[in-house]
Amino acid sequence: MVTALLFLITLIGLQPEPVDTLTLDDIHREIVNNYPLAQKIDLQNEITELNKKIAGSAGYPQLNFSATATYQSEVTDLPFPSGGQFTAPELSKDQYKATVEASQTIYNSGAIGIKKEIEEINGQGKNKATEVQLRQIRDQVNQVFFGILLAQEQLRVISTLMENLRTQIKEVSSKVEHGVLLPSQRYTLEAELINSRQDSTEIRSNIVSGYQMLSDLIGEELSSESRLEMPQVDLPIGEEMPKQRPEFALFENNRKALSYQKELVETEKWPTLSAFGSASYGRPGYNVFDDEFHAFYMVGLRLRWNFWNAQNATRKEQIIRKQQKTISEEERAFERQLKARLSEIREQIRLFEKKLKQDHQIIALRKKVVNEKQSQMKNGNVTATEYITELNKVTQARLSQMIHRTKLVQSKIDYKTTLGISEHR
Repeated sequence: MVTALLFLITLIGLQPEPVDTLTLDDIHREIVNNYPLAQKIDLQNEITELNKKIAGSAGYPQLNFSATATYQSEVTDLPFPSGGQFTAPELSKDQYKATVEASQTIYNSGAIGIKKEIEEINGQGKNKATEVQLRQIRDQVNQVFFGILLAQEQLRVISTLMENLRTQIKEVSSKVEHGVLLPSQRYTLEAELINSRQDSTEIRSNIVSGYQMLSDLIGEELSSESRLEMPQVDLPIGEEMPKQRPEFALFENNRKALSYQKELVETEKWPTLSAFGSASYGRPGYNVFDDEFHAFYMVGLRLRWNFWNAQNATRKEQIIRKQQKTISEEERAFERQLKARLSEIREQIRLFEKKLKQDHQIIALRKKVVNEKQSQMKNGNVTATEYITELNKVTQARLSQMIHRTKLVQSKIDYKTTLGISEHR
């Protein structure tokens, strides 16, 4: 019983560690979570909140403090002489005043609230622009991801070729030893095996390089032993293009920003009403003949209306309408380019689907020729060079099939990401 238990523990300890499996969506999520550019969105949200508070502070009472001390060469002098019971006051040439002023906006056509909305919409616009940049990073990730998958498929095909060559070398060596075949036949096969090993080494290097690029992009070290999962892609049904790209949200955000700008310009046509007050201490006060230090104050209402601002507001509204039209034209141009790109990708998908059907037929026919050449080579009717030529054609056909299959999935991914669909499973 103890022996069996020890054997079981040893067996469990010898089990290989599970290999991590990564999907394209997993890597995209890592980009969103870890890529430095993605952190810009959180920072921008904080900046937006601070800007909104700054804009909103215009609605709070405004307090100012000032203090002056002056000496002047002359002061007010009465134009008639003193006499009798009347004595003209003498004013000091040194004057002092400390003042606290306060003002509160009562009416400004809602300009403060509009400015807060503008700060909010501007912050959202910067975040949308960041999302556009992140989408470009995801496109780069897609290229690296499928580059690794392609290299791994190539490595599997090359490995199959090398195994085939080893088998043939073993059989040919036996016939060479018995004098049935010339040694050159074995040498040719061995040279081809070495060449295949070189190809295998180069492909492995490309795979390691690809994993390193992915590691750099997501900010997390990935092992070249991690398995990448080929996405299962279902294309959306229908010809109508959903506006899920972040660029469309950015266009809409810019339109909203201009709408708020237009509302803000509208407030410039109307006057601003505010209450104010000031409390001072010094000499002289509002009564210039009182030369003693004392407190004095003033309260009132202030109405301001800038005539030229009201006139220019109409011109500014015309500019905004033209800017709104410019955004609409830019969106139309982007949509047209997008449709052209989608049409191009759809044609690529149809092409790869057609090629895949033909690849199956090509491989089946090439294998028949290889089997025939293999039998002839063993009987000494053809050379190893002729056999390798046909074997390479089968290998090339399998590589083509693998490339077309991977490119088909990649084209489907490109189609969905071009639409703005981020989930691919």
